Amino acid sequence: MTLTESIHERRRALREGSDDRFVQRDEFCRLLLSTKRMVRSDEPRVQIRGLLDMETGTRFLIEQEKLFAK
Repeated sequence: MTLTESIHERRRALREGSDDRFVQRDEFCRLLLSTKRMVRSDEPRVQIRGLLDMETGTRFLIEQEKLFAK
């Protein structure tokens, strides 16, 4: 298995996680700036940025390349 295949497999597993929710850039940025109590919850090995909602346990995720796209 190549590194790219490994990243795609791990990302797929995160997408299927019950408490993980992938969001678009606008929503992720809104969550970053919100007053909700959030904790960073990144997955650096697969280039995923994350925020964990401390009240609900939901983790909001975005692929790094989507977050930093122009």
